[in-house]
Amino acid sequence: MAGIDGALEHRTMSEDVYRRIRDAIVNGELRPGETIRDYELAEDLGTSRTPVRHALARLTEAGLVEMQRNRFTRVAPLKLDRIRDAVALFGDIWIGSVRHAMPLIRPDDVTYLVELTEDMSVAVREHDVPAFGQALRTIAMGFARIEGNTTRVSVIEFLGPQIRRFTQHARGLFDWEASEESTVAIREAIRQRDAASTRAAIVTLFDVVLPHIIDRAEGQAEAPQA
Repeated sequence: MAGIDGALEHRTMSEDVYRRIRDAIVNGELRPGETIRDYELAEDLGTSRTPVRHALARLTEAGLVEMQRNRFTRVAPLKLDRIRDAVALFGDIWIGSVRHAMPLIRPDDVTYLVELTEDMSVAVREHDVPAFGQALRTIAMGFARIEGNTTRVSVIEFLGPQIRRFTQHARGLFDWEASEESTVAIREAIRQRDAASTRAAIVTLFDVVLPHIIDRAEGQAEAPQA
């Protein structure tokens, strides 16, 4: 039992370290291109270097950290092409899930999913980017869980940090009016249990509204500095 308890404690600590470093990158506390030193992070987090190294390896797989052995470990730069791919994949996953989940949906599922779209609308009114993204991820995972597809849930969770990091960076570039139009369209389609209309509304959000934010960020990056 002592061995099992120790393993569980180690796993919990590793997960906590991973989440804290991930959140520091997503929130901009650790900035793109910033050098990461595992011993400094371990000291700041009050842990050994081993869970920090494990966390950095996971974050490298997620595209949030770049590592070259014996050269550097740093926060990965924001690569807009990678963000475009992540957003497109997120949309494709959600659209596919709607196709399979809608025939299985029950009245209480409709109520729950509609409430999540209302959370999205509240976030739009308050211009709250993190809350908007959280509701968006939760509703997409809700469809995947109704479908019974845990793989879709895992991929959405994997894509989440990259997309959250970008939205934090581009929070001033959101088209809130278009975001609300898409939110209302998704809400009404879910309320009607109309799979085709739900997919169409999601396509608009992920093929038009969100890519337009990325386009704005790209234009801002290319603009000459005064």
